[in-house]
Amino acid sequence: MTSHVELSDAHLLAAVRGGDSTAYGALYTRHAGAARRLAYTLVRCPADADDLVAETFAKVLAVLRAGRGPDVAFRAYLHTTLRHVRYDRMRRDQRIEFTDDLTRYERGEPFQDTAVRQLERAQAARAFAQLPERWRTVLWHTEVEGEPHAQVAPRLGLTPGGVAALAYRARERLRQIYAREASSAG
Repeated sequence: MTSHVELSDAHLLAAVRGGDSTAYGALYTRHAGAARRLAYTLVRCPADADDLVAETFAKVLAVLRAGRGPDVAFRAYLHTTLRHVRYDRMRRDQRIEFTDDLTRYERGEPFQDTAVRQLERAQAARAFAQLPERWRTVLWHTEVEGEPHAQVAPRLGLTPGGVAALAYRARERLRQIYAREASSAG
């Protein structure tokens, strides 16, 4: 069997079209250095040049697998494709406007998954239901209704400081129960 190194570009191209990926590896080995040198002249940054070469070889492979592309003169085709990939990037980058002034743009709305939100609500409701009645009452009035401690105190027969302490204990216990519920659900 003939080694891929000994075959011409035309034979390797035919082999790639026939599904031989090692033939494309031989083309890559043979022409990557020249492609990299051209890329360096176009972008001047080694990392960008390597990205450009990789993208070019990937595009050419896709073209060859589709039965199109060159039959001969692979390097010329590769270099032309590399230039086109570079020009496409330049056009794309020109449409991008870099700025430090974020006030010109809307903040947008963060993504909220309704299924996750429903699950969290259900877990919170189960945790809330496990609290003693007095703790549910203090949390409802202080956290949900937003009432000040002084307004809640007479309902519970406590001082405003007592309401604050009770609300703190209730919140801590609610966190513990919610964490347990969440870990058992996941």
